[in-house]
Amino acid sequence: MTEDWQTPERHSLRKTILLHLAPGIPYTLAFLPAAWLVNRAGGSTYLALLLSVPVLLVFEGGVLIVERKRLNWSWRSIIVPRGDRTDLLLDILLSVAALYVTAQAASALASPVRSVLLSAMANWLPSWAIFSSLPVGISPTALWLGLFLSGFAASTVEELYYRAFLLPRIPVSGRWAPAVNAALHSLSHFYTPWNYLSFFLAFLPLAYYVRLRGNLLPSIITHILFNSVGVILLLAGLQLPFN
Repeated sequence: MTEDWQTPERHSLRKTILLHLAPGIPYTLAFLPAAWLVNRAGGSTYLALLLSVPVLLVFEGGVLIVERKRLNWSWRSIIVPRGDRTDLLLDILLSVAALYVTAQAASALASPVRSVLLSAMANWLPSWAIFSSLPVGISPTALWLGLFLSGFAASTVEELYYRAFLLPRIPVSGRWAPAVNAALHSLSHFYTPWNYLSFFLAFLPLAYYVRLRGNLLPSIITHILFNSVGVILLLAGLQLPFN
């Protein structure tokens, strides 16, 4: 059954899984050699993650550009699918605050599982392949690069790709589509499997918000906050509360 927030053009289950997971393949293939090389040069795994972001942007952005042309989208219709509704600034800010707090609290519930998985995998993965938290002591240049690439660019494109493009086309009933979207999005992070549950619980409120409200802007801003708050704290010279 298609709800008003879903498009009549529904992907097959195979295509849904493929398009959700596909961005993680070239990104991971770029990250692993980059992490090895950066490690040998004395750099951090975080820098390797940043250097791999353009691969992700090219893949997801390319799909969005092709689909936008095929479907004759406007960028406004992608960000606000219900074009007849106008959200007040206060409503957007309150939505972002609620989404961020809810997603962070839900993700924190997965912390024990994450710790167990990370400890187990650390025994057989090389240290340069493990990114578990934002490193203290990384150069300001890398942090500013991270703020732009990971904080703004990747977050925005990922929400356009996963929530605006893929979510309305998932071939399951509307109430379950956001859960499928969040689960497959989390699984696409092949380079950090210990975070699957954390990512799923963080993405779930975003997916359900887009389903219920039809406005992508708060989910974009919230995703930007996910990837930026730690970087901003380090740039401000503050201690990370979650390191």
